[in-house]
Amino acid sequence: MGSRRHRKPMKVKIDLTSGNILKKLLIVAVPMLLTSIVQMAYNLTDMFWVSRVAMIGQDPTETVAAIGTAGFFPWFGFGLIAIAKIGTSIMVSQAAGRNDKHAVDVIASNGVILMMFLALLYSFYGIFLGGQFFGIFNIENAVVVEEGVRYMRIIAFFGTAYFLVNAFNGVYDGLGKTIKTFYVTGSGLVLNMILDPLFILQFGWGVSGAAIATGISQTAVLLIYVIIYTGKHPPATLRLKAVSMHHIKRLFSLGLPVGFQSMIMTSIAIAIGVMVARFGESVMTVSRIGSQIEALSWMVASGFQVALASFVGQNVGANQFGRVKAGYKQSMALLIPYGLAVNALLFFGARSLFAIFIDTEPTLSQGIDYLRILSISQLFMILEMVTAGAFNGLGKTRIPSLVQVVGNVMRIPLAIVLMDALTPDKHGIWWALTISSIFKGIVLVALFIGLLVYVGKRLHHTSVEKYGAV
Repeated sequence: MGSRRHRKPMKVKIDLTSGNILKKLLIVAVPMLLTSIVQMAYNLTDMFWVSRVAMIGQDPTETVAAIGTAGFFPWFGFGLIAIAKIGTSIMVSQAAGRNDKHAVDVIASNGVILMMFLALLYSFYGIFLGGQFFGIFNIENAVVVEEGVRYMRIIAFFGTAYFLVNAFNGVYDGLGKTIKTFYVTGSGLVLNMILDPLFILQFGWGVSGAAIATGISQTAVLLIYVIIYTGKHPPATLRLKAVSMHHIKRLFSLGLPVGFQSMIMTSIAIAIGVMVARFGESVMTVSRIGSQIEALSWMVASGFQVALASFVGQNVGANQFGRVKAGYKQSMALLIPYGLAVNALLFFGARSLFAIFIDTEPTLSQGIDYLRILSISQLFMILEMVTAGAFNGLGKTRIPSLVQVVGNVMRIPLAIVLMDALTPDKHGIWWALTISSIFKGIVLVALFIGLLVYVGKRLHHTSVEKYGAV
């Protein structure tokens, strides 16, 4: 195929290897941020309408708790998704940096094949083993269990659409064309917003209606991607019969640390959820709604996480290591002030934020406590996620995954110790989440800066002179 310098620039990518660094990062990060808002809006739309099921004679505390508990399942599934998606995104970004269109096609094709296999595992478990999954939580309320299992099985039925949409998103992420991801997934949100009140309240389907609306919306998004990939100018040419075990192994190897970390995090979250369930539906509702409000942090962080992964990947492929260093530095200059602002907003605006969803006591007071304790960790959560994205772009997925696994595992013993030490004891759980996030953020940033210093010394004549040191 010839050397990199003889390859024509790819028209299907956003070139992140030249031009203003911050501008290029924002070109990728802002659409990803908007896509994160879309993902959050899916959850909040479901939550908004399900919390109003009193209109059809159901208890909103029970229905929110059911969705909150069942929500661990697609979260766990995202760990499987990450195996194929992260590997695809990294390899596509580095191939795009080399302007190697053939490699992009091969990687995308095998990424989709791997994702389809993982989707089958996810759907089988959710449909046939939903009851066993809910049994982990030891929930005594029969309505919460029944509604939650039904929600989980419906979501699992649409699992293939959920997984394949993320496979196609991963290709666009690697090419830096996250604006396309936003447009396509945004159309699904519009459909979901239309279907939710219709299915949940008008048809009286409650929790099941929320699951069906989400599943239909994801399927619609998948159909749009099918049209794009079978059109005249697809981002990659798929050859699903050309299975390459070499590429699948490489995709699996790159994505496994991230996927494993995600599944460990979900397992820890489930263990935390079991602890929370001991305090009843009210505290379960606080945990569910509070985690959605925290999206103010993670949706911005996830946008820059993908942006930095794509930016770093393309520049590694193009041997532009100086831009890697400068890109990380400029990202931190932008995100640290934002993280501090979110810290302040969640602490001082806790009552107003939580009252958007629940305005009855004692849930409201418990929600205020949750947000104020978790507010302290928001900056560190942002630093953790964005730095992990930079590591991923380098292809060093094991480093952030190891730090994140250690930090997440810390939560269980911390929660046990702090629940005994604090009053009210449920605050021990919230403080365990906060402390572990602070740990992960500090350690990952320190490790990446150390890596940059090491690379800077080796490439002093190019990196330091042209871009400056961190």
